[in-house]
Amino acid sequence: MFRVGVIGIAAGLLWALPGAAAVQGDLRPVLRATLAAYAPAAEAAAASIAERQRQSLLGFYDARGFAPIWLADNAPAIRVGRLIELLKSADRHGLSALDYNVAEIEQLLHAADAQTLARLEFALSRAALRYAADLLGARVAAIELPADVRIVPRPLDAERILRELARSDDPAGPLEALAPADPAYAQLRDWLAQYRAIKARGGWRNIPSGATLDPGASDPRVPALRRRLAITDGAPTEPADADAGEIFDIELVAALMRFQARHGLAVDGRLGRRTLAALNRSVDARIVQIVANLDRLRARPAAEATFIEVNVPGFSLRAVEAGETRLEMPVVVGREARATPIFSSRVTEVIFNPSWTVPVKLVREDLLPRLRANPQALVDLGFRFYRGSGDERVEVDPRKVDWRKVSPRAVPYWVRQDPGPKNALGQVRLTLPNIYDVFLHDTPDRHYFARAERALSSGCVRLERPIDLAEWVLRNTPGWTREAIEAADADAVTRNVQVRRPIPLHFVYFTAFVQDGELHLREDIYGVDARFVAGLERRPIADLRLPREGAAPPATLAP
Repeated sequence: MFRVGVIGIAAGLLWALPGAAAVQGDLRPVLRATLAAYAPAAEAAAASIAERQRQSLLGFYDARGFAPIWLADNAPAIRVGRLIELLKSADRHGLSALDYNVAEIEQLLHAADAQTLARLEFALSRAALRYAADLLGARVAAIELPADVRIVPRPLDAERILRELARSDDPAGPLEALAPADPAYAQLRDWLAQYRAIKARGGWRNIPSGATLDPGASDPRVPALRRRLAITDGAPTEPADADAGEIFDIELVAALMRFQARHGLAVDGRLGRRTLAALNRSVDARIVQIVANLDRLRARPAAEATFIEVNVPGFSLRAVEAGETRLEMPVVVGREARATPIFSSRVTEVIFNPSWTVPVKLVREDLLPRLRANPQALVDLGFRFYRGSGDERVEVDPRKVDWRKVSPRAVPYWVRQDPGPKNALGQVRLTLPNIYDVFLHDTPDRHYFARAERALSSGCVRLERPIDLAEWVLRNTPGWTREAIEAADADAVTRNVQVRRPIPLHFVYFTAFVQDGELHLREDIYGVDARFVAGLERRPIADLRLPREGAAPPATLAP
């Protein structure tokens, strides 16, 4: 008869396991049978992950003769309490204690029979594994993303984690070490806590709609705007002039411009439609947005010392060397219908004065309507049209083709644009191997960079300062000084320069991030945050179902 109970003392911080010495010898066969009776969750999306967890648990415990790690006679009793405490505080990471069956574990703590103790042992290990997986970004696996958005969790070595937990006096050590070490993660967690505190104080109220509000104007909505900006952007709670309560004064304009800068809006100090919509986004929506981005940060592999990162919804690029940002610039990314893919590659080549072979999709959808209207306009832009390839290639005069008879489903020509100032790629292209036919390039359409919202391209990324990026990429490639780069850019000769040390390039999707200590929030231009929310709603709380009391294990796994 077992007289083993787990009793919480001092708010769950101290725990005792009386009689644990009697457990180990008798509990092993029960542990074996209990684990064999576990079954993957029925939900198809979770079944494969759950089965891998089950196999990891089975392999780990089998290798140690099914000796327990939480209820063993030599296990520090406080570890169980520390694990439960850790799981209960999972919201610090934007995670949920509900995902780890903490309530069920607490119901098992006062167990006095072998079968219930075995269920407790495996419930603890299973919860620890799921928490470990979530700290490695496992929740992104629940999101149904387009094929060109590659966000996958960091790998979990479940048996290694279990071994570390078995050796550790405090499970917080090996588990919390799995969270990203990147300061960006800790900073975003801090902002999550701040926004939760704002919610606890009541959040903010919507500002009524109305005509665009210009600096210096008088409007009855100004007090509501002041209250809203006082919560997040340092606006004074009262106007400098007590008699000017409805005046959109200089201090309030400054707070609104700060808000606009943090939200990627046009920083004009005017309360227009886009700014009002951002101000009225609820604190709950902002918390969910931060949580979604924490999940993507957890899934991101540790960054190399030197890399280029394009944050697609942030319309920005940064080049990092030795952990320090050396170069930043605005970029133009793909519009929603032609989204810039989220993936990683390497910059291997810089091309000066590139030609452009137009993708077939763009020939069908973009060029064909223009050819039907005015083929001469494309000739003037340097586009050439060909049939065949190699030695059989024949150039075709587009002005002599009846484009109305050409079906978009079967355009018999391929198209190339000559190098030059009118080329859509500008005068610099950075090449990266990928299946999406995406690259970084210059653009003759410089006016786009003055816009706050820059999801405008057909998928490739347009650079505001391509010469600066080319110089940084080629800094270790002999012969390519700034002067040489500017000379190559200025002439009409196409030059392909191989990068001596190819540089990692990551396209990422962060709509919440910290910059210079300030929380920045961006629009969910491709709906990835929305998919995250939908994915979590479908995610089952338990990856593995606990066996029913008294359930017999499968015969093939019986002891």
